[in-house]
Parts: sequence; C-alpha cells; structure tokens
Amino acid sequence: MTPNEFQTVLDFAATARGFCIWCEDESAERTDVHAASWLARLYGLGVVLPSVNSDNEDGLPDLPTDVLLRVQTNLAGFSGRYYREVFDPAPELDDQPVIGDIGDDLLDTYKDVRRGLMLFDDGAVAEALWQWSFLHRVHWGRHCAGALLALHGLTLSNLD
Repeated sequence: MTPNEFQTVLDFAATARGFCIWCEDESAERTDVHAASWLARLYGLGVVLPSVNSDNEDGLPDLPTDVLLRVQTNLAGFSGRYYREVFDPAPELDDQPVIGDIGDDLLDTYKDVRRGLMLFDDGAVAEALWQWSFLHRVHWGRHCAGALLALHGLTLSNLD
C-alpha cells in the first residue's frame, strides 16, 4: 500500500470512529443535518478506499449487545422515516420503487462500519479495509447513499 493509500485508510478510520461515536453517544445531537454530514463523509471516503485482498474467513466480529441496543435507541428518531427508492436505477430497467427507512439505513451503515473499525483497532488493517470496501459496494454504501438522498429530498432541500 502506498503512503497516499494508507493515509486514505487512516482518514476513513478517523471518520468511521467519529460517526460511530455520534451514533453511540447518548448526548450527541442527532439532526438531519448531522446525519447527512456523516453519511456524505463516509460515502466520499469509502468510495476511494484502496483495494486489497483478504484471506480471513472469520467475517466480521459481533457488536456488543449493550452498545447495539444503545445505538438503536439513539437512532430511533430516524426510524419510520420512509422514502421511495429504486434498487437498480439503470434506465433500461422497469424496477418498481421500494420503501427505504432512514433509521434502518443509519443502523446498517453503523453496524458495517463499526465492525470494520473493531478489526482495524485490533490491528487487522487489511481485513478491516477489505470489509469496509467490499461492504461499501454491496451493503452499507447503498444504505448510506439512499439515506443521504432521502434526507436531502425530504428535509435538507427545504431548509431556509
């Protein structure tokens, strides 16, 4: 990994840590603006993570139950805030819209990012990077982008 790529990983890890603290801290202010800001930063850094291979077959570590419950409680104000989205936006397809939930998007993004951060903090940097990058493409990146678009369309574009 080049020095620039390693700096990208460090930048992502720092942003991931900040996002996780925002989700976990009971006293943090959780507004649409805060959520959108975190999601935009995560997405922007996640899309440029360097590619690495991983031979770890253990997958992601489990989150502590008490922490997960606290995060669910902290993000509850976003739950039930539904929006329409099309899973595959290719213009030649005729996909019907599905319903997304901003709270579910934030929670799924948190879980994937936090588990990668646990690997990173345990010194498994390549494994964390692989998980973050892979799951950005197939899971948390979609949740992140969906929630960001929903937040923008539902509230942020209407702010004075």
